[in-house]
Amino acid sequence: MPLVKIKNKFRVTIPVEIIKKAKLKEGDVLEVLFQDKAIVFKPKTVLEKEEVDASIMEGLKDYQEDRIFGPFASIEEFKTALATLQKK
Repeated sequence: MPLVKIKNKFRVTIPVEIIKKAKLKEGDVLEVLFQDKAIVFKPKTVLEKEEVDASIMEGLKDYQEDRIFGPFASIEEFKTALATLQKK
């Protein structure tokens, strides 16, 4: 298990092997938690409000124009419906 040292301004460098395993890249956003006496870094995805709003509006339009199907009783039923749609 690699050790890291806290530097000035409490900066910590994440070891390369952890970066690779977690598939992190420069600019990624991490949530920092203190859990069970451990500091935990969790990768997070940040969405732009405009993108979320646009997706919601697209979904509402699909609903209003009756471009929906379901509900489904099981995941198998859902997969069958998707496969049928892909054949069209």
